[in-house]
Amino acid sequence: MGNRHVFRPVLTGVVAVVIILFAVSLIMSLLLHFTSLRESSLHWFLFPITLVTLFIGGAIAGYQSGTKGWYYGGLTGIVFLLFTWLISYLGFDLSFQFKTAWLYAALLLLSVMGGMIGVNMSPQQTNE
Repeated sequence: MGNRHVFRPVLTGVVAVVIILFAVSLIMSLLLHFTSLRESSLHWFLFPITLVTLFIGGAIAGYQSGTKGWYYGGLTGIVFLLFTWLISYLGFDLSFQFKTAWLYAALLLLSVMGGMIGVNMSPQQTNE
């Protein structure tokens, strides 16, 4: 399997995560604008939505790869988390903290689990 085949499922998973999070952000911003909800009340929904979204992204990567779901799901999670960390560090000057490490570990774990589920749903599943 060449490098080109490694990046395609990962890129598809990361793009799916970004699109889903963008859509959820749009819905939440519309809720904030047109209802009496406050931004502080949406805080409890953001992390679970991100967990589910990374699970879906890992599942998409695993499904598309057809093999090594934990690997492709993990790579999808790592790429997304590096992207997120770069934005928070370079864009908002937020340092890496212990709490952030636990959150990133949970997100990575769900992405890996999504990859394992996705590869088992794939019609191109191979036995290696």
